[in-house]
Amino acid sequence: MKHVDAAVSVVVPIYNAEKWLYRGLDRILRQPFRSIELLLVNDGSTDHSGAICEEYAAKDARIKVLHKANGGTSSAKNAGFKAATGKYIAFLDADDEIDELFFAKLYAAAEEHACDIVVSGFETIPSQLARAPRFTLHTVMNGKDFVLSAASVHSDNELCFVWRCLFLHSWLANSSIRFQEELTIGEDTIFLLESMLSADRVYAIPDCLYFYNTVNNLDSLMRAPYKPYLERSLVLQYRYRKQHSEKSRLIAHDHYRKDMAVYYIQTILGMLIKNMKNSPTAAKKEDLAKLVSLEMFTDSTKALGFRYKCASPKEYIYYLAFKFKLSAVLFYWEFGKPAARSFFPFNLFGKSKRLTDQSLRINKR
Repeated sequence: MKHVDAAVSVVVPIYNAEKWLYRGLDRILRQPFRSIELLLVNDGSTDHSGAICEEYAAKDARIKVLHKANGGTSSAKNAGFKAATGKYIAFLDADDEIDELFFAKLYAAAEEHACDIVVSGFETIPSQLARAPRFTLHTVMNGKDFVLSAASVHSDNELCFVWRCLFLHSWLANSSIRFQEELTIGEDTIFLLESMLSADRVYAIPDCLYFYNTVNNLDSLMRAPYKPYLERSLVLQYRYRKQHSEKSRLIAHDHYRKDMAVYYIQTILGMLIKNMKNSPTAAKKEDLAKLVSLEMFTDSTKALGFRYKCASPKEYIYYLAFKFKLSAVLFYWEFGKPAARSFFPFNLFGKSKRLTDQSLRINKR
């Protein structure tokens, strides 16, 4: 039965989440804000997640369970979106938790300001690192201005988390924006960037209403073993990010363009080199040469030129070697003898304090 009078549709994609599903669902259902429909999308789980969902649905009429073949988190979110009937829609992760006023505060802001999108802050658990949005707060803005209001929208991961947002359902449905199902990494980033650029009214509140569980997130990119599809997925994600940035003319803004370049050099490059080191096949010089020549990196070094801000002269030397595609030198530094690596302690990657090891989820498939 569809709940056509629900104020908020809550979509939760679920894949083998039995260890934390009870706690997460309890936090959603015990909210004082009662006007929700909860769409639990069981994406081909092989554990007891599906049975747990049915157990909850038997006790609460607000719950609808969708069972589907495994297709990935984007596929599950799109399935939930298609079935949703509420005025607003939220996409939550099964292994996280929400503040007891999550829906009440987001809904109140959306209604008061007639918003297409409302963005809140979040807190990591168990580390209790609170993060208010870095966008301009308490101000209704069009989506492009909203994105530009963050000084470091890419490197601060401000576009990475769809779960801290509330969307106007009718507007989103009419925009034809959906999660890109061919993306296995960073699907939230592209969805958020595209939706914000289509929005006329976006609003941010500082309240940290979402609790992002970094302990349960064992599939974090920086902790994960070798992923054979990592490079292909990041290349595809970059093409979408670049496409939307160019179409909207965001790329014409200096701070946006340079921050995107810094993000790809400091974060994405580190992910890919780490993945090469985790590969069961020994890396070759030609592998690194191919990596260095990827469009996302040549675009990034072009955007930064010689003004890339580094923590040390050694890091700048590394950057220059990277910029000029000196792959043989880079290969020696990254994969050569330990003595060579210790002589060049660049720490180019992972020096950021911006949650880079928790920002992008990959499918738990």
